[in-house]
Amino acid sequence: MIPVGGILQAAGSIYGGIASYIISGEQSSLLKEQGALTRDDYFKQAGLVRDEGRRVRAKQTMEYISSGVEIVGTPQLVLKETQRNASRMAGSLETTGINMESLYRKKAKIARQEGVSSMISGIFQGAGSIAGGMGK
Repeated sequence: MIPVGGILQAAGSIYGGIASYIISGEQSSLLKEQGALTRDDYFKQAGLVRDEGRRVRAKQTMEYISSGVEIVGTPQLVLKETQRNASRMAGSLETTGINMESLYRKKAKIARQEGVSSMISGIFQGAGSIAGGMGK
């Protein structure tokens, strides 16, 4: 016969393992969501950088034209460089956003795996408590 204490201990271990698994699933979901939000923030920043690049380029163009300068040669190169710099910065922000989302997904996977491990450990501890109680 298994003592009541052994059954309670087994139930506690199993419950703890299952609770850890459930919590890890919630943490995993939150981490994935945070990764998507972070990526979106970086993409919004990239859009703002591109917009600012277009505004600066338009302003430069108007300044050249109002000064009587033709948009050829050096002025044209300056305008292209302005746009190229904005595009590079925006691309860098987007890459960072993608990398951050990937990092959060990896953290989510680790959290899920830790939950599974805790659940399995709890079940085995519970089974061990029951088996140990049967030997007495």
